[in-house]
Amino acid sequence: MWLLIQVAVVSNKTSIAVLPHDSYGRDHGLFIGDKLPFVLGSSLAGIVEQLGPESDSTFGIGDHVFGISDVTCPTPDQAGLQQYAILKTDAIAAVPETISDDEAATLPVNIVTIAIALFTKDFGLDFPAPWENKPFTYTDEPIVILGAGTNVARLFTRVATKVLGVRNVITVASLSNKTELLEAGALHVIDRHLSDDAVIAEVHKAAGGQENVTRIFDCASWDHHLAAALFATEKQSKLSTLHPVDEAKVREARPLCKASLVLGTNDNLGSHAKQFWQTLPRWIDAGIVRPTAFYTVDGLDEAKINKQLDEYAAGKGLTHLIVHP
Repeated sequence: MWLLIQVAVVSNKTSIAVLPHDSYGRDHGLFIGDKLPFVLGSSLAGIVEQLGPESDSTFGIGDHVFGISDVTCPTPDQAGLQQYAILKTDAIAAVPETISDDEAATLPVNIVTIAIALFTKDFGLDFPAPWENKPFTYTDEPIVILGAGTNVARLFTRVATKVLGVRNVITVASLSNKTELLEAGALHVIDRHLSDDAVIAEVHKAAGGQENVTRIFDCASWDHHLAAALFATEKQSKLSTLHPVDEAKVREARPLCKASLVLGTNDNLGSHAKQFWQTLPRWIDAGIVRPTAFYTVDGLDEAKINKQLDEYAAGKGLTHLIVHP
């Protein structure tokens, strides 16, 4: 099932988020290197212009929707930085009245990444999803988040604590993020500028001992030696990362650890996709999932878009760019 949404209207109420992974696509060919020429932009909001022949009745012409494009698609029909995008109906939701299209466009890639990291077995930490109606017995098990000052980590903290009810989220971040992380639900904020030995000691203390550290979400590291050192030595454990991870190297240090790279694609949600997108607007309305900071550019301004991609490539620019094509 698919639908066609217009992403260029006079009201400027249609929006495309330019995100850090787009810089990897531009500079290193991530997702698109074998498909050039291609179009960037996989997190978008727009207005339904046409329904596909097998679309269900959930959406109608003129509806404002937001969602994620399929970056594995061989053609750029789903991409955002163009006039129209064709999206699957199990990869979108109606834009809630409580937020704008611009705000909605900041969410899809990050929130899909979070859902994969929390709820999937192959890539994530394998917690039961709320829509599965399974007992949740993990409220007192700690989750450690490395690189917790990132946008995706802050959203992860909110969902873990306010949707799942996890009580002990241990975050490692710059202390400049402490107030926001505590508000998001983190129980501990540990200074990432401490030495590795000091961080390890503080995390183990917060977890009630090393053997309690069995789930880590690493949002920042390219070398995962710190995560490996944090894990329990005698329990099965799970490491989910946002950068490529050498599982064999992690297993050298912790043989019982499963390490996985989380790619924020709708396909990786698997059977969770449809119910996730049906549930997401309720999390937004409840204030659990919140849009991230952004600024806007009107039109496909190549220089301004590339400037933002340069910022991402340099590890800067956490304020997202929203483009009105």
